[in-house]
Amino acid sequence: MNIHFAGIGGIGISALAQLCLSRGDRVTGSEMQETVILPELRAMGVKIFMLQSEKSVPMDTDLLVYSEAVPKSNPERQFATEKNIPQKSYFEYLGEVSRKYRTIAVCGTHGKTSTVALLSAGLFNTDFDPTVIVGTTIPQFKNTNFHAGTNDWLLVEACEYRQNFRFLAPEIVVLVDLDYDHPDAFPTEDSYWKAFSDFCTKAKTVVYHDNEKSRHILKHFAGERIALADPNPNYSTFESRIIGEHNRRNARLALAVAELLQVDKKEFQTGLQHFQAPGRRQEYLGEKNGIHVYDDYAHHPTELRALFTALREQYPKQKLGVIFEPHQHARTIQFFDGFAEVLQLPDFVGIYPIYPARDTEEDKKKMPTSKLINSIPDAIRIESAGDINKVFTQLQTGDVLAFVGAGKVDELAKEFVKR
Repeated sequence: MNIHFAGIGGIGISALAQLCLSRGDRVTGSEMQETVILPELRAMGVKIFMLQSEKSVPMDTDLLVYSEAVPKSNPERQFATEKNIPQKSYFEYLGEVSRKYRTIAVCGTHGKTSTVALLSAGLFNTDFDPTVIVGTTIPQFKNTNFHAGTNDWLLVEACEYRQNFRFLAPEIVVLVDLDYDHPDAFPTEDSYWKAFSDFCTKAKTVVYHDNEKSRHILKHFAGERIALADPNPNYSTFESRIIGEHNRRNARLALAVAELLQVDKKEFQTGLQHFQAPGRRQEYLGEKNGIHVYDDYAHHPTELRALFTALREQYPKQKLGVIFEPHQHARTIQFFDGFAEVLQLPDFVGIYPIYPARDTEEDKKKMPTSKLINSIPDAIRIESAGDINKVFTQLQTGDVLAFVGAGKVDELAKEFVKR
C-alpha cells in the first residue's frame, strides 16, 4: 500500500508512519518545518517533501493520512479529493490499525507517555514484545517514538483531546491520573469525564488507581476491573531508581498490567530498574556551568507540582529555577489560581509569553501574559533567549534549571545548553 502522510513530522503521526513502513507499505510525507523525528524517518528511507503542495503527493498514492494541523483547505487534501484518493485523519487511521492488534491503551490527563515508557522498559526485559506507539522519543527505542514488536499486541498512548481516542479498539485500558483539562474541547468537567467513561466501556479490562475520579468514570463499566489501592504502599522494593511519586504511581500500574499479561514479574521489575525518562519528561539535558538543566512537557498545575516535587526529591538541598511557557490562554484562564499557586514553589521563576494554541482573540484579551506574571512574586518576564540569564545567574553550582511547557520552550532549552 502506498501511503502519504501530510504533516509527517508530528510526534504521533510519525510513529504511525513508521508502523506502516515496518509492515511493508511505501511511505512518503510532507512537512512545513524540520522536527526532531524527521532525520530518523529519512534514515529509514522515507521520502519527505518540505513543502505541502499537490506536487508532494505521489500520483499512485492509495491513502492520504493527515495530522490535526492539516485543514481541509490544505492543497494536498484538496488534490486527494480531486483525484479520489481516500483520506483519513491520523487518529482515525490509528484506530483502524489498532483493530488488527490486541490493544493496550494508556489514557488519562497526566502520565500517559511516562506510563507507556515504563511498560516498555519492563516488557522489553521479558519475552513479551508488543508494537509500541508513544507521544515522544524514548531512549529504549533509540530515541524514536515507535517500536515494531513481534507479537499481536499494540501498546499505544490514547489522546482524549476532542475525544480522539474514540477511534481506538482497546482490549485493556490503563487509566492514569485524572484532572479536568482541555477546556477548549470540553466546556464542562462532566463532558471531560464522560469522554473517558465512554472510552473505558469499550475495553474488556481496565487497570486504574482506586480513587473517587476513577470510580466515577467507571461507574457504568461492566468488564474486569483491576484497582490499585490509592495511595498504595506496596511495590517500593523495585522503584529505587524511579524519581517522583507520580512516576512511582505509574510504575505500580505498569506492574499490574504485567501481572495481567502473565509475564515474568522479576524480569519485568528488572526492566523497570533500567527505565530512562522519555523525551521532555524530566529529561536531563546536561550541565551548564555546573548547573543541572532539565526539559519537561508539564503544562497543567498538577503536572508542574509533580515535576517540582520530583526535582526537590532528587536535589533536596539545591535551588530550583524554572523557565515556564504557559500553553494556551484558555487553559491559563481556566487554571489561573492553580498556576499562580504552584509557580511560587521554585526559588526563581521566569515566564515566557503564553503559547497561543487554538485560542480566540477574546481568550488572548482576557489573559495577557502580564496577568500571570503579576500574580507570582518576583517572577521574571522572559522575552528572548538572553533573558534566561536573569534566572540562570541567580543559581550556583549544583543547582537546577528546568525549562517547562508544551509549546516551543524545549527549543529554547536546547539552544541555551548548546550556547
